[in-house]
Amino acid sequence: MEDEKVVISSLVVEALPDAVEAVAEALAQLEGVEVHEINDYKIVVTVEAPSTGASHKMASRFVEIPGVLNVNLIYVNFEDETL
Repeated sequence: MEDEKVVISSLVVEALPDAVEAVAEALAQLEGVEVHEINDYKIVVTVEAPSTGASHKMASRFVEIPGVLNVNLIYVNFEDETL
């Protein structure tokens, strides 16, 4: 059986200081999203998705969460077949 391809992206989500905990909780509820660290108003997350398009679509939803100010892509790893 062939290994399943997956796109792994690392992002930093910036949130309003009084909304950081709520934003982190909302992010953690999204399928494929893992919250790794909260540092002041910045939340470090990873996204696992089947394609770069699916990863982008998921990260684009982050700005809809109340209290999110900015989303910064830090790193993305993918196989050619997942484009």
